[in-house]
Amino acid sequence: MILCLLAASTVLAAPATGTLGGCPGGYAEGAEIERGRLIYVCQAGNIVPKGCIAEDLSRISIGANFDKTQYRLKCQLQSDGSFSFEPVGCLQNGQEHKVDETWDNGNNFYTCKQDGAGLRIINVGCVDGGKRVNLNEKVTKADGLYVCNETVNGGSKLILGGCAKDGKTYNPGDSFDDGKAWYNCTRTGREKVSTKIAGCIQGGKRLNDGDRYLDNGVFLECLIENARATNRVVACAQNDGGTTVERRVGCTWVEGQAPLQYEWECRKDGESAKKVQVRCNYNVGGGVYQIAPGCYRNIDKGVAGCTAGETMKLDQYADEKAAQSAGLHAC
Repeated sequence: MILCLLAASTVLAAPATGTLGGCPGGYAEGAEIERGRLIYVCQAGNIVPKGCIAEDLSRISIGANFDKTQYRLKCQLQSDGSFSFEPVGCLQNGQEHKVDETWDNGNNFYTCKQDGAGLRIINVGCVDGGKRVNLNEKVTKADGLYVCNETVNGGSKLILGGCAKDGKTYNPGDSFDDGKAWYNCTRTGREKVSTKIAGCIQGGKRLNDGDRYLDNGVFLECLIENARATNRVVACAQNDGGTTVERRVGCTWVEGQAPLQYEWECRKDGESAKKVQVRCNYNVGGGVYQIAPGCYRNIDKGVAGCTAGETMKLDQYADEKAAQSAGLHAC
């Protein structure tokens, strides 16, 4: 409360000349007297309260209001006959709000608090879909973790403060996985935070985009496409004298000791791949003779035949009749 200062008086209507006027101090009937920020009047022989003087020097009658930037003052008559300027409420957009009252404007919510001899509007937090969120309080949404932050103009705003996935929240700089892929929670600028997929999970191990791994005789590659982690089949694994060699899908190679050798191919098999025997190769000094499964060829006065089946078998026969007896036909 702004207290009245009963200080030196300024007479607006001069006292009666020659003799004392109608009020103590020699003031004439109707004379106004200023004492500090208050106005009195000589009335029926008594000095009685009339009004207040505002900061802009305007005169306010008892019971009337004077509006400052953030709050409203009233020229108030007290029960003991004194009067003063008293703060009665905060002002926002022309609306008066009492002390300790809270209200919102659809974006922020506020309260009116005592501030020394005056009042002050305090921003308490954000409004999100009609729900009030206190300053520094966090709200989890589908696209991330939001925090109600105070803004430079005395307001507040919900900004992305973290990531959210599958009901869990993460801070910027955190990495996490969902059993199939792993992610980074990344901040870009002051108000943007995003969940970015980083790689795959294989056997509990994190793989980066482009990393390859061997699974049950098949080489696969961790591939990030359209914000999704997939495992792309790359090649079959061949054991070449104790060394594992990648044989890409569609490629062929030869295994076995001359002269009896076999040609293999790495073929796509659904979401995986497998090694498949293609034909038999009879490798002799005169060259390599490719023999399709189920047939035989005459080679250097001999006969070599390739038996079909899940596993092919290359055999040598004494003559064509022997090969035919084994169920083979001429290539």
